[in-house]
Amino acid sequence: MSVSRLEALHDAIASLRGWNNPDSDSYQLRNPLLVKSFSRPGKNSIDPEGNRIFDTELAGIRACLFDLELKVRGKSRAGIKDTDLLENVLRVYGITERLGMQQIVKYLKRALKTQDISVTTPLKWFLEEEQK
Repeated sequence: MSVSRLEALHDAIASLRGWNNPDSDSYQLRNPLLVKSFSRPGKNSIDPEGNRIFDTELAGIRACLFDLELKVRGKSRAGIKDTDLLENVLRVYGITERLGMQQIVKYLKRALKTQDISVTTPLKWFLEEEQK
């Protein structure tokens, strides 16, 4: 059994956002990646910072995975492409400091059982799955 690379990336970002800490915004909003709402006003519940508020944990995880996959595939309005680097998608999620990026890489190395990942890993790598 192996962990999906995209899900591991989701989990790494969510972990840095404090998803497992009941005092964190991500936990309270049921929004693991603290995704923003860009829909028309009133369509989605949002907090004062523009973060989406989800009714359930499952709804938040699904929406965040969808958002992350769009970004990694280069299909979002964020302007990044699947040939861009891991550090680019992390910046889109507000992770701009080197320490935060290093924590994400360390998490991914442990979760995916590989040392072949860095902030310069192309995003398309997260769409490829290991052949068994």
